[in-house]
Amino acid sequence: MSMVAPAIIPLADALADELVLASRMLNDLAYDLGSDEATLRRHMASLQKVDHITQIQLAVADLLRNRDETDTRLAGVTLEGMAERLRAAMA
Repeated sequence: MSMVAPAIIPLADALADELVLASRMLNDLAYDLGSDEATLRRHMASLQKVDHITQIQLAVADLLRNRDETDTRLAGVTLEGMAERLRAAMA
């Protein structure tokens, strides 16, 4: 059973939508930059970080949307470092 106040739910959904939008924008940017071979060679590590950031944003968006039990929500976080940080923050 969720203990989230009803007024918070629309805000959480709106924040999740914003994170998904930001992720799409970052993904498009990384794709544009990666389409240039020279840029891709020079900045491969940075472009991979952009991908990691978008994965984090999408995981947070999913957590905001799914307001069931905490353990169930964290089980869906596939980025182990992020899952560990969230568990530590909740302890």
